[in-house]
Amino acid sequence: MKGSAASSDTAETIDTGEVLGNATFFQAVMNVLNILTGVGLLSIPFALRQAGWAGLGILWLLGIVTNYTGKALVECHDVVLQRAKAESGNGAAPPMIGYEDIGGAAFGAIGHTIVSSVMYVELLGTCALLFILEGDNLFQLLGTKLAGSSGGYMVLAALVMVPTVWLPDLKSLSYLGFAGITATSTVTAAVAYTLLTGGFPAGAVTSVGNWATMPLVFGIMAFVYSGHGVFPSVRASMKRPEQFPKVLDVAYLVVGGLCTFIGAAGYYMYGNAALDVITFNLPKGLLATLCASLILVNPVAKFAITLDPVAVAANTSLATVTPGAPAGVRRFAVRTLMAAGCLAAARFVPFLAYVMSLIGSFLTISVSVIFPAACHLSIFRGKLSRRRLLWNYAVVGIGVVCALSGTAASLRALLQSTATA
Repeated sequence: MKGSAASSDTAETIDTGEVLGNATFFQAVMNVLNILTGVGLLSIPFALRQAGWAGLGILWLLGIVTNYTGKALVECHDVVLQRAKAESGNGAAPPMIGYEDIGGAAFGAIGHTIVSSVMYVELLGTCALLFILEGDNLFQLLGTKLAGSSGGYMVLAALVMVPTVWLPDLKSLSYLGFAGITATSTVTAAVAYTLLTGGFPAGAVTSVGNWATMPLVFGIMAFVYSGHGVFPSVRASMKRPEQFPKVLDVAYLVVGGLCTFIGAAGYYMYGNAALDVITFNLPKGLLATLCASLILVNPVAKFAITLDPVAVAANTSLATVTPGAPAGVRRFAVRTLMAAGCLAAARFVPFLAYVMSLIGSFLTISVSVIFPAACHLSIFRGKLSRRRLLWNYAVVGIGVVCALSGTAASLRALLQSTATA
């Protein structure tokens, strides 16, 4: 791809400073789990507060749909890669093939532009969201001891988060991913302990379905399964990229199970009092403090891998324009400036759940649901079975409905929150 990922077994022809193609199956699973677990998972009880128990159906539906579109994206990638090899005349693979190139192959130059623009904005928005989560968690944990607001804590968090973008490759990031997954697992255990010991207020009010506010959850739940913009990078980092569909299956099964448990347990315990991050609801004391401390690991673990595709794209473009510049310096400058921009955006609109819903509704659903299925329809035109054809159209339809209704609802909620802040 001319930006977000590279092919699995070729080196870049331009010295961009990126190293790819050495991660194992386990490391790839860790990277995908790192992408999918964290912010969205911890907000599932809040999403059920908006949707009622019916929200679990949305969670499962979007899990099935996004697992399929992840695999569809891989199928498209392979076709585009083979075409590029054929067009090269010598059978050599091009240096980079990824999501935006798939959009270009499906819909021409406008497809390339739309897919890359939406994908990069989504990833940068997610990076800003990670700063918001870190600031909120630190403020919840420490109060005003080190900073006067969550925005101040975002700046302190940046001192730890930004250096992670300087790590050399996704294999290195897999170790951070393991730390983030460990933190999520510990929080899951804490939620289970609270549920089993009865350490929560009795009589929480729940409902079967809250139809008026249900559109708000489309974005939050899509956000749980978002990662399609990064999937090509993870696949490109593997020693055996043909195993990537199995990587997705393992990761999605784990994430789907965790989301179902945390969502159901959190909503059962706290009902309409569920906060935008479940750890904020846990009883004050050692357990809540431990969870809040561990959750601080998640944004640190996710930040670099989320920023990676955008940084690779910018770095590669600059390498073409300024071939004489030292690759290491260029890589350092690009990633640092992008991280600083995400921090500035996070401080401007610090409303975690509604920003997540907006990003998820408009951007994530486009990248993770609509675009992969639409590209698959175009690239495999005339070659799909009737079942696959209808399923792709159904996926596009589901994505469009969720995106339109979810974006409208989250914009209203965000504007109301901003007006009353």
